[in-house]
Amino acid sequence: MTLPPLSLKIPSLANRFVPATAWLPGYKRSWLTGDILAGLTIWALLVPEGLAYAGIAGVPAQYGLYCAPLALIAYAIFGGSKRLVGRPLLHRGDSLGVRHRASRGGRLAALPRVDHRPRHHVRRGARSGGAGEARLHREVPGEAGARRLHHRARVHHRDRKAGKLVGVSTTGDTGLQKTISIFSQVAKWDWLPFVIGAFCLVLLFTFERYLPRVPAAILAVVITTLAAYLLNLGAHGLKIVGEIPGGLPAWGLKGLGLEDLYHLLPGALAVALVGFTESIAVAKDDAVRHDYEIDANQEMIANGLSNVGSGLFQGFAVNGSLSKSAANETAGGNTQVSTFITAILTLATILFLTGLFKYLPEATLGAIVVHALWKYFKPAGLVRLFRVRKGDFLLAVTALFGVILFGVLPGIVMGIVLSLALLIQRASSPNSAVLGIKADGKKFADVTKNPDYKAIPGLLIYRFDAPFVFPNAERFITEVRTLVQALEPPVKGVIIDFEVMSDMDTTASDQFADLLTMMEKKGIPVKLARVHTPVREFMEKDGLIAKIGEQNIYPRVLDAVQAFEQDGVITGE
Repeated sequence: MTLPPLSLKIPSLANRFVPATAWLPGYKRSWLTGDILAGLTIWALLVPEGLAYAGIAGVPAQYGLYCAPLALIAYAIFGGSKRLVGRPLLHRGDSLGVRHRASRGGRLAALPRVDHRPRHHVRRGARSGGAGEARLHREVPGEAGARRLHHRARVHHRDRKAGKLVGVSTTGDTGLQKTISIFSQVAKWDWLPFVIGAFCLVLLFTFERYLPRVPAAILAVVITTLAAYLLNLGAHGLKIVGEIPGGLPAWGLKGLGLEDLYHLLPGALAVALVGFTESIAVAKDDAVRHDYEIDANQEMIANGLSNVGSGLFQGFAVNGSLSKSAANETAGGNTQVSTFITAILTLATILFLTGLFKYLPEATLGAIVVHALWKYFKPAGLVRLFRVRKGDFLLAVTALFGVILFGVLPGIVMGIVLSLALLIQRASSPNSAVLGIKADGKKFADVTKNPDYKAIPGLLIYRFDAPFVFPNAERFITEVRTLVQALEPPVKGVIIDFEVMSDMDTTASDQFADLLTMMEKKGIPVKLARVHTPVREFMEKDGLIAKIGEQNIYPRVLDAVQAFEQDGVITGE
């Protein structure tokens, strides 16, 4: 059998850093119809949700539209996913710790509220894009856990928008405080926004269930806007969006100094973490299902540049959307041409169509947000975590209650700290096994889980199922010493099976050297089996090979056992 060369084709710099230069020249005309339909579908979803999400960000409705055009174009050019679609990030800046501090003069950075928020996202985008060259390789550490933290954070925003459905404003910084605020104002609840919101929720969930291809959000907007206009519901106390300024936003970067940047940086890092983890997960999911590669480094650059584009257009933070990316695929989208089309349609909406949303009820926007967030609350996920691994369940529940009780950023920090603690605990307590031999004399396995395998009298065959590094080095040494002292008949030789030990650090090397010295004093020879090349090279550089002897390293456990038999340390019975 002839093996193909293992070296990978290295893309050109243009194709690597501007992925559009790789796929755009090979674009097929047969893809265009699907991309156009997908672009229209995404636009129909993006416009009403963008207006709704602006309320979460604490800015006027038009800023939810400003996010889209340049952000979509930036990702289409610099992103590697064929179908990932961006959308406004579902977090208020202040909920993630982005609070605008007073300057030395006692006033905020001399900018209106709706003006100084977006500029933070230019900096957030630059931070993300600049960090893209950090060597993320193919995986993002803790990605699944980070996504769970992100989903727990959405509790904060569902509670915030739920107030719109009963016509009251929420107060407080945490999900619990907002929920209490809503129910403490029961006497002020208004039936009209409740009816509008309930109708929209029924419509959204029904269409999602039975007619998923129909853009139910835009349909809800059209119906309720017409109802509010024709029945003059605004005069009866229904809160409506009102005039939305048309035209392009003002460009510019001014008003923030180094001190403001210093205060914004922690929140910007939190926004970057939350946004990127979901974006890369959605991109990887599409890449796996459609058999193409995603470069995590380039995705971070694209995510950062998308936020730069949103910030320059006076929008707020954006990230990849699971629901819109799925809608893109379902509608027939083949490439990022679909998002180019969405960007053009959204720009046309900003320029010419904002007047159509004057009578849009705020309850409709609240219902759209609640519907968008509802799909992320899946008790089955917690049940699975509890059943499969209690530690992951504890992590998820801690993050959830951290968000509810203390706010988004504290909840995320609690989850991350606990995640690191669990990581250290797992690294320091890996599985290990004493191996025995089968009756045929050729196979080895854990004697505690395989009764057919018997330990060889006088010989300890020990396997450590983890990289050999400082968190678990002491456990490794302690277990070997304890087994040598406790086994009967007395141990005359030790074989360490390195099959699962894919790495070794200097702390582990030092302790392993001490173990070899101790075994040498006891007159117990030590042999190694199945040592991986990287570990072997490390051991050679650190002098362990010279200490143990090249002749005492074997490709198989069986070879090491036979060597002990030939040396007369054990019998071959």
